[in-house]
Amino acid sequence: MQLIVHIGLDRPLVLPLNYNHILQSIIYRAIGNMPDYANFLHNEGYTRDKRQYRMFQFSQLSGEYTIQDRKIIFRSYVSFEIRTPEPLLIRLLGEYFWNHGIRFGETVYRDIQMELYDYTVEEENITIRMKSPVTVYSTDSEEGRIYYYNPEEEEFYQRLKENFFRKYQAYYGVEPVEMPEIKKERDKMPKKFVTKYQGSYITAWYGTYELSGKRKYLDFLYQVGLGSKNSQGFGMFETL
Repeated sequence: MQLIVHIGLDRPLVLPLNYNHILQSIIYRAIGNMPDYANFLHNEGYTRDKRQYRMFQFSQLSGEYTIQDRKIIFRSYVSFEIRTPEPLLIRLLGEYFWNHGIRFGETVYRDIQMELYDYTVEEENITIRMKSPVTVYSTDSEEGRIYYYNPEEEEFYQRLKENFFRKYQAYYGVEPVEMPEIKKERDKMPKKFVTKYQGSYITAWYGTYELSGKRKYLDFLYQVGLGSKNSQGFGMFETL
């Protein structure tokens, strides 16, 4: 399911350029009135091989903005999208935003409009464009160093498929019978994106990619996101 949130700004919204953690905190705050569910999403999630998946994602903010002193400033309106296969999460978010508005720091915005969709992928071959950048990485077990793969490396796509496999099994409790194929669109190099999330740098990629596989697997990726760190604002795509 997809929830698109539109916020009318009665005063400028000033955020750091690296604002993903702020949007994530808005989501967790909105489900705080169900502490068991909030604790499950925040601290546990769906697990597979000690990895945790929250099974929701959110987009970057959209709206007219300026950048000044390493701040991004929205002045009239701002929108963002949340996706998840969990109807309960969408319902809790919608009810909270409608009744309480959305708080950024000390400012609460109450001019909230929302659109609810239940779009599903119905094809087995789709071309996608990243709405938020996709990231995939590995961690050196001895030194703890993180290596972020790029779309010029075959390992990038293999890691994306392995990530799908783990997430699908964590959510449904069964293994997918096959892996979807993922490749970048020919002759189009994705755009690199580097951001800082709570003290750590993350390298991710925008761009256009081609996905093929069983319809239900492509739809699952549409709902939960491609690659890693979906619940931190990475991996959301739109179909073309």
